[in-house]
Amino acid sequence: MSKVQSMRRFKWMLLAMALLLWPVLVSLGFWQLDRAEQKSELLESWKSRAQQTQSLASSDLVRFSSVESQGEFDRERWLLLDNRTREGKVGYEVVALFYPQDMVIPVLVNLGWIQANPDRRIYPEIVLPEGTVAVSGRLTEPSELLVLAESSPQQGWPQRLQRLDISRLEQQLGLKLMPWVIRPSDPIIAHLDLSWTPTVMQPEKHQAYALQWFVMAAVLLGLIVWNLRKLRNGEVRV
Repeated sequence: MSKVQSMRRFKWMLLAMALLLWPVLVSLGFWQLDRAEQKSELLESWKSRAQQTQSLASSDLVRFSSVESQGEFDRERWLLLDNRTREGKVGYEVVALFYPQDMVIPVLVNLGWIQANPDRRIYPEIVLPEGTVAVSGRLTEPSELLVLAESSPQQGWPQRLQRLDISRLEQQLGLKLMPWVIRPSDPIIAHLDLSWTPTVMQPEKHQAYALQWFVMAAVLLGLIVWNLRKLRNGEVRV
């Protein structure tokens, strides 16, 4: 095989690889569009369910339901969700047990974020409110973050966890929990950060990424067609 033939064969192989890459780029574009649609539906659900406030005892509670209740916090047992960030700073989300007056089982309340001490052995100082407290906010589901290894139960409180696992918590606490976490709309502990949205990336960001993938696919397709014509016409030179 001559050098020219070898080069032409090599270029045909490159074109074949490009043809395989093109549908991948297109698929990534449509995947981002699908994600944008999902985020739009999520935000719409978040907005629409803010209009009517329900009791925690209601039988038709769903994700993002707006709820309010009065009750007491367990001031001795509370949790720290580890590795939560705000503006590039590492910290914890403080989660407490709340016993509503109109319920026989407690519910978890995410009281907000606090920056972590550089010394991991030092936990933040949290003083939970005493007596009857009014809590209003939105229902969310326990975190589904992927973790490399589950943290083992610790001695004493607070417990530092990577994610909320309701089943494990029920076993550890020896009680039944509601399958929700309340995100308060108003501060219960003043120095905790309540800033949170149901989605980190907005739909517009996904749409922008989709456009990038489609542009790359269009450019690649143009290059494929141009080189394919040159190869078929024998115009490619070494």
